[in-house]
Amino acid sequence: MRNKANDLIRHMQEEGLTLVLAESMTCGLAAMKLSSCIGVSDVLIASLVCYTPKAKMELLNVKKTSIQRYTCESQEVTRQMTQNLSELVAADVYAAITGLASSDGSETKEKPVGTVFYAIRYKRKTYDFQKLFRGTPLEIKTKAALELYKLILKLLKEQKLS
Repeated sequence: MRNKANDLIRHMQEEGLTLVLAESMTCGLAAMKLSSCIGVSDVLIASLVCYTPKAKMELLNVKKTSIQRYTCESQEVTRQMTQNLSELVAADVYAAITGLASSDGSETKEKPVGTVFYAIRYKRKTYDFQKLFRGTPLEIKTKAALELYKLILKLLKEQKLS
């Protein structure tokens, strides 16, 4: 995980980009793993943990109707988290992550435990991703954080080429 985190921080530092995170299922794990990277203080501005529906609504202005209709662990809510985060803190890249690491959430046959939703906002456009991981709750969260670094880095490299 450390290599992917280092790759992301190094790339963002070289490009002069800053990052803000909104984490739910990972509960700060993604930011914590980044914090041990050299150069992180040039890149990571903030990470906000919004684990409960109340926190998502009160801190990130996620609509209650969205949570009721789609659940907290959904692409729609993750997208709102990212978009509203951009109204709180100035940065170049915003990323949010929600999902189901254990069976105490809104899992269904179509959205089993291990489902993770990502939204990354860059240059005023939001990109959505969904992944499925297997393992213990900690393994799922760790894989989810690693995937977040990969997704951000891939997106930044693709956007640089276009």
